[in-house]
Amino acid sequence: MNDFLMGVCLMSHMCYICGMPEIASRELRNNTRGLLQRVAGGEDIVITVGGQPVAALRPLNHRPRWINGVEFARRLTRYQADSGLRAELRVLSPDTTDDLPL
Repeated sequence: MNDFLMGVCLMSHMCYICGMPEIASRELRNNTRGLLQRVAGGEDIVITVGGQPVAALRPLNHRPRWINGVEFARRLTRYQADSGLRAELRVLSPDTTDDLPL
């Protein structure tokens, strides 16, 4: 194994099943604050004991970094303004700012 790959593996490696970095329990013990800062930054981390995944650290206020198109459309339509709002706004303020110089 080349030096780069060895360094990556020593730092942490990815759980091939779940796509999260795996951290040995001894690293959790020795670097608890650093790992919790990573979790607070939005990262999910798998804790291993004897090389086997046993737990996952996840942020409590976790917002997914990526959602699929169907879920995005569902969330977007839930918060859209009512259909009559555009017409009401046009009546209240018919002028635009398109003619103003920048």
